[in-house]
Amino acid sequence: MNIEALVREYPNDTELGAKVRELYLKNKKMIEDIFEKQDGKFIYESPDGGKTITKRPFGSPHSERVVIDKSQLSIFSDESLNPKYNTNESN
Repeated sequence: MNIEALVREYPNDTELGAKVRELYLKNKKMIEDIFEKQDGKFIYESPDGGKTITKRPFGSPHSERVVIDKSQLSIFSDESLNPKYNTNESN
């Protein structure tokens, strides 16, 4: 909800403050729930189109990125796992 709409709907400062506090706490709880569900998960990024790959914990700042060894991602280039390269298809 935008602030201008809140001010119009709650012209009394006390009511406005109560509504703002309610919305803040509701959104804070929602964000905490999202972060809790992502605990132990990582965000993988590549600032240079795949030459360098970094990872960081979900929700952490970019300053916590660490470069990962590309060989850890070799499963994604395994041709036997990619149907595009599967030569055992029947004609």
